[in-house]
Amino acid sequence: MVLINTEKFKTNLISVYIKRPLDRKEVTKNTLIPSLLESGTVNFKTQREISRKLDELYGAGLACSVSKKGEKHILSFKLAIVNNTYVNENILKEGLILLNEIINKPLVENNGFKKEYLEIEKSNLRDKIRSRINDKGHYALERCIEEMCKGESFSIYEYGYEEDLKDIDEKTLYDHYKHIIRTSPIDIVIAGSFDRESIINDVKNILNFERDSIIQIPQEQIDIDVKDVKNITEKMDVTQGKIVLGFRTNIHYKDDKYYPLMVYSNILGGGPHSKLFVNVREKESLCYYIYSSIEKYKSIMVIASGIEVDNYEKAINLINEQLEKINKGEITQEEISNSKKALINSVNSVKDSLLGLSDFYYGQIISQTQESLDSIIEKINSVTIEQVIDASSKIKLDTIYFLRN
Repeated sequence: MVLINTEKFKTNLISVYIKRPLDRKEVTKNTLIPSLLESGTVNFKTQREISRKLDELYGAGLACSVSKKGEKHILSFKLAIVNNTYVNENILKEGLILLNEIINKPLVENNGFKKEYLEIEKSNLRDKIRSRINDKGHYALERCIEEMCKGESFSIYEYGYEEDLKDIDEKTLYDHYKHIIRTSPIDIVIAGSFDRESIINDVKNILNFERDSIIQIPQEQIDIDVKDVKNITEKMDVTQGKIVLGFRTNIHYKDDKYYPLMVYSNILGGGPHSKLFVNVREKESLCYYIYSSIEKYKSIMVIASGIEVDNYEKAINLINEQLEKINKGEITQEEISNSKKALINSVNSVKDSLLGLSDFYYGQIISQTQESLDSIIEKINSVTIEQVIDASSKIKLDTIYFLRN
């Protein structure tokens, strides 16, 4: 359990994270569970009754979801609730009781989830999976990852697959849910203003999970040898072409080179000051947008851009020119300074919300690191141009994905 004590906010945030391996056989089942659990419980049979209870808790907010962090599938249950100092009762304890109800006391009929609720959530998930294609930029990014990481867990779509839904019934899903609760690593993060001893006792007494043999989640596979660049072209009815270039960074997040890699990516495509933005978008007007980003837990970097289809070759060549410039050390002091400022602003923004703080400290649990925000800022500030050039030498292009008409 991680407790983050801060007087900055009027609310507290309780987060329960359940960690699973990102596995093709269970990803769709995992995705159904959070939304199903917030549909009804033993004492609150409907979503309306749960909403009424949240209103009674001075407008508390509940969010249940899944996410993909590296090759781990995370089921998250978060409750935002007013700070005890603003009401004359232990409202945080009441919040814990409700969150325990949501996670540990699902509405069960005949040894399975309520069939009617499951069918509704299956329909909602089917719609979500089908709508994936609507955001063409995001779709292209996901498709590049799928092709690049084929055969690796990271290629699995975080919300699952439509073809799995027909084989999921209320009893098999309930059995899977019980297996998850028994065997998964579960982490609790509480952020806000509270009495430390009191909250530790309340968590011990209220959040009771039936536990068995806890599984070990394997670490991500990151040392991938790129032999040939994969070129993937897909055709669709689009008004704008989408390019995504996928790179293997070969730099682990615990490596000393990780912070130079962050600065490298920011110089390359981290904003209006970056080489890609200035040279590909502004000077040559070859794209509508362009950026680069790092997938921390999988040691991957992507460059994504929206272009006129006819500009594909020109855009690829100009992108390669920017990569080559950094490799050769053509980096100005202004570029490195602007990139550090942008990264530090991003790190500092974590402190601006309970959600940001909670997810940051859970990220520390996942990565098995213990670094303060101030330490991260210090490491970013100390990065030199020479270290950025060294990090750039490790990066290898793996896949070029092009979505066109």
